[in-house]
Amino acid sequence: MASYRRRLEQDLDGWIGRGLVPADSRAAILGSVGEARRLDASTALAIVGGLLAGVAVIAFVAANWSDIPRIARFVLVLAMFLGAAGGAAWASARGRTVTAHVLLSVAALVFAAAIGLTGQIFDIAGDPQAALRAAGLAAALLALAGRSPWAAAVGLALLAISDFTVRSGLGGGEATWPGWLVVAAPLGVITALFWRSQALAHVAGIASVIAVMTLDETLRSRPEVLFLSAAGVLAAGAVGARLLRDRFEGPAGVLYGWFVWGAMGWFGASGFGDSLKGVGHSIAWLALSAGVVALGRLDRHASVTAAGVVGLFAAGATLLFNLGVGLMTSAAVFGGAALAALAVAWAMRRRRAA
Repeated sequence: MASYRRRLEQDLDGWIGRGLVPADSRAAILGSVGEARRLDASTALAIVGGLLAGVAVIAFVAANWSDIPRIARFVLVLAMFLGAAGGAAWASARGRTVTAHVLLSVAALVFAAAIGLTGQIFDIAGDPQAALRAAGLAAALLALAGRSPWAAAVGLALLAISDFTVRSGLGGGEATWPGWLVVAAPLGVITALFWRSQALAHVAGIASVIAVMTLDETLRSRPEVLFLSAAGVLAAGAVGARLLRDRFEGPAGVLYGWFVWGAMGWFGASGFGDSLKGVGHSIAWLALSAGVVALGRLDRHASVTAAGVVGLFAAGATLLFNLGVGLMTSAAVFGGAALAALAVAWAMRRRRAA
């Protein structure tokens, strides 16, 4: 409820100034609104510890794999999965939401490991990409069953890895078109909004940005068009996330930042091909970056502002390159701009202090 509370604070100050609300009522009104729940440090450490414990168990079993009898291996893997899933159900029934999310995430990781380990037990040859996709779908089903955004994030990450498995040379087949991430990422975005999960929003936002790289056919034939189209789609997503911030608060703000970063990044990448390369693209990139900086400052969104600042530097560098300016001249230009920015910041700070 951060955005609503911030607006309410501003409105209350104005109402108190006009005599519409007593000043003594300000604290009580803000207290009735409350703050959005945040995990404290101990809970965050417990979450990390739980996930690392699950990974440690998997690593321990894998390290001693050759010393465990074949049937015992299968029973052990199955017991680990059922134990984590059953523990999540037990925690959920008793209202321990964080514990349930951690155990469901561990269950998803155990299932992913179990696919490969079971194949080794019974000497079953398989496709790494298919195994990862099966694990990702299983994690998604676990997430839906337990309404766990963290398990959904694990599933989305597994599907992303599966899409890039063949492309990295780890798989045995050829890359397919398109990757599953093109569909999974938007579904993750929608789920993050309705479940109001910032963790899933981060994963879904990153997945939405990198999903472009799974469109093999267009990537090979017309990369500039693909990157420019991706920038447009992500920009539209950023507009939608910005409009939904008051309703969905945290996750919408996270998606807003990632979509802006993705839109700016892919727009910049579209200018490195032969079709759009040139001074015109650099100037357009500069203008868009300046607009993003202004928008980020207006919304008080640090991630959006940072995307615009990075875009300004990158666009400025490409503009100087396209104009044929040498490295020394470019260094002088950026050095002068840095000094000017520092001088303005110093003057603004002095004025604020005065």
